[in-house]
Amino acid sequence: MRATGLKPNTDELIGMKVQGITPEYVKSMQAAGFKDLDCDELIGAKVQGITPSSSSRRGNTGFRI
Repeated sequence: MRATGLKPNTDELIGMKVQGITPEYVKSMQAAGFKDLDCDELIGAKVQGITPSSSSRRGNTGFRI
């Protein structure tokens, strides 16, 4: 995870593991425009079902990300 620029603590690492957040997910979210999300925000996004592809579709509807 540190290679993605995140510095998660133990609790955040556990939460990310439980939600299935991988370095690839983080990198793809960053590439989709979510560059400044912290670990808790990434966990929240994953819980809500936000994916890099859903964020790009949202941009096509006029919502700003």
